[in-house]
Amino acid sequence: MRALITTEHFFGKSRYSRTSTRAKSTNEKSLVTKLVEYVVKWGKTEHPPTQQAKTKSEQKEEEEERSPKIIKISAATTYTHNGSRSDVSKTAFHSSSNLEMRSRFMPEARAQSMPAFSSPQEQLGNVIPLEVNQLLVRVRENGLPRDLLKYPVQPLQHTLTRYLESVQPLLSESEMQKEEDLAVDFMRNQGYELQSLLEKTGQSNVNWLTDRWTNVSYLGYRAPLTIFSSSCISFPQQNFLNSLNFLSFTAKAIYAMCEFHSIVENNQLPVRKLEGFDLDNSQFYNVFGTVRIPQRSSDTLQQCASNYVVVIHKNNFYKLPVFDAEDMRIFNVFHIRKQLFKIIKSGRPLGKPIGLLTHDRRDHWAEGHELLCRNQLNAQTIKCIEQSLFTVSLDEAIHVPAGEERVLLASQLMHGGGPHINSANRWMDKTLQLIVNPNGIAGLCCEHSPAEPQPAASIMDYVLKKIPEPTYGNDAKDSYQTDALEWLFFDEKDESISFWLKTANRTVNELTSRLQLHATRFECYGKKLLHTQHLESDCFIQMALQLAFYRLHRQLPAQMETAHLRIFKYGRSEIIRTTSNESLKFVFAMISEDETTQNRLLALKAAVDHHRQQTMLALKGCGIDRHFFGLEQMAYEHGIALPNFFQSDGFLKSKDFRILSSQLLTPHDSFMVYGPLNSDGYGCCYNLRDNDITFTISAWNHNPEISPSDFGMAIETALADMGHLILDLSNCTAVE
Repeated sequence: MRALITTEHFFGKSRYSRTSTRAKSTNEKSLVTKLVEYVVKWGKTEHPPTQQAKTKSEQKEEEEERSPKIIKISAATTYTHNGSRSDVSKTAFHSSSNLEMRSRFMPEARAQSMPAFSSPQEQLGNVIPLEVNQLLVRVRENGLPRDLLKYPVQPLQHTLTRYLESVQPLLSESEMQKEEDLAVDFMRNQGYELQSLLEKTGQSNVNWLTDRWTNVSYLGYRAPLTIFSSSCISFPQQNFLNSLNFLSFTAKAIYAMCEFHSIVENNQLPVRKLEGFDLDNSQFYNVFGTVRIPQRSSDTLQQCASNYVVVIHKNNFYKLPVFDAEDMRIFNVFHIRKQLFKIIKSGRPLGKPIGLLTHDRRDHWAEGHELLCRNQLNAQTIKCIEQSLFTVSLDEAIHVPAGEERVLLASQLMHGGGPHINSANRWMDKTLQLIVNPNGIAGLCCEHSPAEPQPAASIMDYVLKKIPEPTYGNDAKDSYQTDALEWLFFDEKDESISFWLKTANRTVNELTSRLQLHATRFECYGKKLLHTQHLESDCFIQMALQLAFYRLHRQLPAQMETAHLRIFKYGRSEIIRTTSNESLKFVFAMISEDETTQNRLLALKAAVDHHRQQTMLALKGCGIDRHFFGLEQMAYEHGIALPNFFQSDGFLKSKDFRILSSQLLTPHDSFMVYGPLNSDGYGCCYNLRDNDITFTISAWNHNPEISPSDFGMAIETALADMGHLILDLSNCTAVE
């Protein structure tokens, strides 16, 4: 079993970040004073503490301080602002350079130490009091399997040996010799010290990886969430005959997502197994009511047990209760549809494009967020959006060109098409965004920090299973409230907000213009044929990607796929390094005119078997990259200079993944899409079904040699050739 695979946008040179929060001071200081204090604090030299034996309580406090655990807050907060809230039916409030994408958005290789800021809750003063909800923490603990494994620290020698095997097909003989010498020196010296520190950390933590990985690779990552971090999962193309069909579908989807939320909260999720081990379900608890709060230097995660969703239509925001506040029963589909109908018929003009701010770089949005929250009304509106279960974007209909349905669907889910289409009709900080368009486009956009894509994919499967039922959700609880729906509006924007809106507008324009997308369906065969030949279907596709890339670019790429770590408590993901000596031999066998069909098939099976072995090792916590990440973090946390091993040309080349790949396992006509890892490669996700395979490919347009459509054609050609290969041999065997 393999979980849905995450996007790994965060590799390359090691990046260190510190979790820091901020607050708005009661007595506002001048900008010059702030800058002076900031520079003074930033320039202070930090001395590592003297090495002393720490008690278990001190170790625990230190671990909690570093941890990015989701902050639980109460939904009981009331929103009152001198009667400024209005029912949806009331009168509308209406106020009168070409740098490479990677170099522009990627953070420094090593972030310098930043000054600490105070708690994020304090920035709103006493407008919206927050309180920790300990009950949710206990419920989640009780809902997890009892015998989940502790995440281990692998022996350094084993990891280094497998690492050297993985880089051999990418390096020349002289480069390989240099890398071997560096590895030996690393193991004997700094590696031994860092391994000891990591083993000591692993002894006192049930999972030493997840919190550190979330902090460094997500919360501390300063590029926009759009494309760089968020992934999207499509629903099959819908055919809405009228507004009633459109809103009925949306109401049922909302109801199904709320029902799934109830299943999670009541600890009714089935526990899956992998080779006899229970799989961790903790990520399913992290997606509803969760938001990523923009902060300087490093963001924070918050989660609220709320009873409403926020609907976004024409850039206007509406609070829509979906659960009864007393018994937490879901309101029926008729009630939800009625409220949605009120929204689209409200006649309100296009709202201010505040949602564009959430597409911008995180530090930019942190500034805009703070400025907005200085106004009490804006602070209430933002908190209401952030504390919702999820958001629902009712988009403006756009034309769907024939043959471009999947590409348009992917682009709308990824970024909304641009500032003048639907990009402002989003709130990218929310972990779950349901997006529905009257033209039949529908799907989920998922912010990656709290969880991998698997919970969102499970939600998608559940929604698509329930929606076709004619009477689904009709018999649920009715609402007799007359003021259930609230319009959430923003106060007049000042010049500062206008500046950040212009910056966000420029960022979104650049992102949407530079991203290339391609979607195609290979219909010659699927996993059913591969299973008849005893070939692992996912591994087979991985080899097709290798072959396609080599034929197109005449070089073997560093390629990765991601495996889940759910046999471990709070486990997230590990990398499977696809490129190997076996995959290299297979590619050369396929491009050589002298090789026989028998030899090509033997090379294919050897490559598939090797990838399957690497997959199983990764699933069991024996991967390469997360172990190295842990060693790098030990160097940072203990003030040790980063070893030369982690800065060598061979190491960096091995992590410059030019193919970022993953699989979406679903029987539906759906796909997952995410951004590429760098400007010289591709992001490629595939849905492998019984008789067809759907591919979605993304790339930046910086390099003219990188073309998603050309890569898609090369993949289809590779699959056709590999299909003929196994069929020819099968026919020969049958004749014999």
